[in-house]
Amino acid sequence: MKPRVIVDADSCPALVRDWLFSRTQELNIELIFAANRDISPKNKKSKNFTMIICPKESQAADKWILANAAEYDIVVTRDLPLAAALLEKSIRVMNDRGTLWDKEKIRRPLKERELSMQMAALGLGTKKRDGYGKKEFEAFARCFDAEIARLL
Repeated sequence: MKPRVIVDADSCPALVRDWLFSRTQELNIELIFAANRDISPKNKKSKNFTMIICPKESQAADKWILANAAEYDIVVTRDLPLAAALLEKSIRVMNDRGTLWDKEKIRRPLKERELSMQMAALGLGTKKRDGYGKKEFEAFARCFDAEIARLL
């Protein structure tokens, strides 16, 4: 079965979305963006691309992805709880920084996220993530190409 690439597109950098559009066209595989607004690549059409516009309610795109992702898909998301839920369904998940998650590797970041949320609720400062640049994009592209090659 041919893989699809599903992107939690609301928080995915435009650089990654545009590159995935071009790369999936080259590979002739399906690309799906899920978001609560239309963020389709400008002036680009393809029979292999679908934009799923979810309701504006909280977690709507995550719920759609979780309900529709299948065994041979790759999901790209920054959302750690979504990634963990997808891993429980044996779905490949990676972030836009080149991390291919597995059940073991995601445990620590999930715990750090929980602690960070607890600290924020107490009014304590939390560490902000560094910006997104060429280094992060290149790591993502390498990871994506390696994983898609395994699937194809």
